[in-house]
Amino acid sequence: MNGSYPLTHEAIDGMLTRSAPGNYALGYMDGAVFTVFYVGRSDSDLRLRLHEWVGTPSRYRRYAPATAAAYGVRHRGLSPLDAPALDRVGSAVDSAYTRFAYSYASSPRAAFEKECRTFRDFGGSAGLDNEAPPARAAS
Repeated sequence: MNGSYPLTHEAIDGMLTRSAPGNYALGYMDGAVFTVFYVGRSDSDLRLRLHEWVGTPSRYRRYAPATAAAYGVRHRGLSPLDAPALDRVGSAVDSAYTRFAYSYASSPRAAFEKECRTFRDFGGSAGLDNEAPPARAAS
């Protein structure tokens, strides 16, 4: 996959230049490392599919970037009275995916096969926000 790039409308339009099937990974930067939390595909227009993800919150708010973690998570000791609960990471904007990687595919079938491999490589449902394994496109 190519990336990671900011998950913004401008970055998507700048990087993806054609309408084609493809695969993507969504996540955050953890220091200099792109940390993947969701993998997916488009069987027809990868660029359009990525636009649909801009600003979408992570399925599990605990996967938000470390910079959005509650005070008590980063510092030992008592939290201020107005600090959020330790399992909260902020608003939906704070927990939205911020980066993406992508690759074009030669066909919907190739995109599906790559999505399956990528899903397994990143730990499946236990390691990703994906609720279920990849499903074949409706025929």
